[in-house]
Amino acid sequence: MLNRIGFLVLATLFLSGCGKKMDDGMKGPAPIPFKNTDWRHYGTMPEFETWVDANSVKHEAEYAESNYTFVWMVQRFKEDQIDADSKGKYRLKYVRSAIHCDSARMAGVAVSLSDSEDNEIARYDVPGFQWEFTDAAKDSYGADFMRQVCQIMAEKDAANKDK
Repeated sequence: MLNRIGFLVLATLFLSGCGKKMDDGMKGPAPIPFKNTDWRHYGTMPEFETWVDANSVKHEAEYAESNYTFVWMVQRFKEDQIDADSKGKYRLKYVRSAIHCDSARMAGVAVSLSDSEDNEIARYDVPGFQWEFTDAAKDSYGADFMRQVCQIMAEKDAANKDK
């Protein structure tokens, strides 16, 4: 009798948990900023121009302990590019990065590829536990990018302390 009651209690507990999905309560990927943006021209390479959204430079509460700075940038290619995975043609490559300013290391956390009309053809998001932080070569384009983004974040942090 006790075994039967124990089994019923366990079965009830097990079945009551089935209504929840693993991702309940979790936020989805960060959207590409299209509204309230401040796209600033960062630089021009032979194949593309790079623009950075100064408004997207921020910290996120869930990563407060790590003190990461997040930023969106877009590379605007002069000619169609082919995505290796989807085989789609794209002209715009939106990249969201997490930067650890103290160590000068950066990880790509999301990439969205769009055609010349800004229609998304592919999106790749990397879960936080799979981020691969890398060092930028000294005096490189990437190192300069990180320095400038970290400077913007430092100015925003200083302004928030004054409030």
